[in-house]
Amino acid sequence: MKWTVSNKISVGFVTIGVILLLSSLVAIYEFISMRRTIYYLVSDNITSIRTSNMMIEATDGYNIDLLQNLGRDSSSMMFPDYENDRKIPNYLAEVVAKYTTPEERAVADSVQYAYTAYIQVIKDAKYVWRNKYQYRRNWYFNKLYPVYKKLRGYIQRLTVISQESLVDNSRNLSDSFYRSLMPCVVSVVIGIVLIFLFNYFMRVYFVKPILSISKGIKDYLENNKTYKVDVDNDDELAELNSNVEKVVNSNKSYMKKFGRAGDNN
Repeated sequence: MKWTVSNKISVGFVTIGVILLLSSLVAIYEFISMRRTIYYLVSDNITSIRTSNMMIEATDGYNIDLLQNLGRDSSSMMFPDYENDRKIPNYLAEVVAKYTTPEERAVADSVQYAYTAYIQVIKDAKYVWRNKYQYRRNWYFNKLYPVYKKLRGYIQRLTVISQESLVDNSRNLSDSFYRSLMPCVVSVVIGIVLIFLFNYFMRVYFVKPILSISKGIKDYLENNKTYKVDVDNDDELAELNSNVEKVVNSNKSYMKKFGRAGDNN
């Protein structure tokens, strides 16, 4: 198949356009994909932090209620059904479902074990309150408070991990924006390089032959020099050069013939 001038120019522009288009599509896909992933991670981190704070509020509520009522006997106390209260277990299940790192899962397991130990102790509160103040006080500070403090510590640790994960994921969201721009930058650089190459291609294979043909014609007309221009292209420009050379040679032959005829007369 013979490549014409118009075909070569069209292929050059289409190649540049396709490369820029594909690079842009890749950049858009990369940004949307990374943004969606990081968005869900950040959302899960926020949920874990909120739920962890609610667990702390629930355990603090149990603890403060008993502490404030150390001086009251069981007859004036209303004890919650600690074993069947699903508030903290539900919060914990929500955290486990939303964890984003293995460390969060490990600490969540520790919270589960500490909560079980805490329930085993606090469920006896209604029986402990039947005893005297000193007994209640010793039970609270020596048995309940240590397991409460351990449970609260694990919950706080879970909150800190979620906060750190939130910071990391937020930073990743920012980094992902710049990473998604890389294909655009690369496509622009490639586009610029291709434009320069295309410009070089146009100058060497189109502009230069045309200028050479024009100079050859001018030298023949003004200086009567032999028309001899080499065009390496295999397209219309080579055909144009060949036709010009034929016309010039025909004209020279005609001029010689016409000149000899004039001399004879």
